Amino acid sequence: MTNEEKIIRHDTLEILRQRIGGSFGSADGIFAGHPSDEERAKEFRKLAFDKGITLIEIREITLGYLYKKNYVAEHIKEQIDKVTIYFAKKIS
Repeated sequence: MTNEEKIIRHDTLEILRQRIGGSFGSADGIFAGHPSDEERAKEFRKLAFDKGITLIEIREITLGYLYKKNYVAEHIKEQIDKVTIYFAKKIS
């Protein structure tokens, strides 16, 4: 991996970290439960696929987001499972 590829990958991960919350309902914290949330999730999935981001990285970003929002463990697990299924359609 070249330095330029590393920078692009890093920048993509930062974008995902900053914006992943847009694919969750603001009131309920449900992943892609609303049409606008799902549209953003599609954009993020495409970005992750195009830039070679792994499913493990997506799961870690999602876990960090949900944890910072102080959701209970059961809710976090349910949403991580949904994210995994959703993103696994395109990335591994």
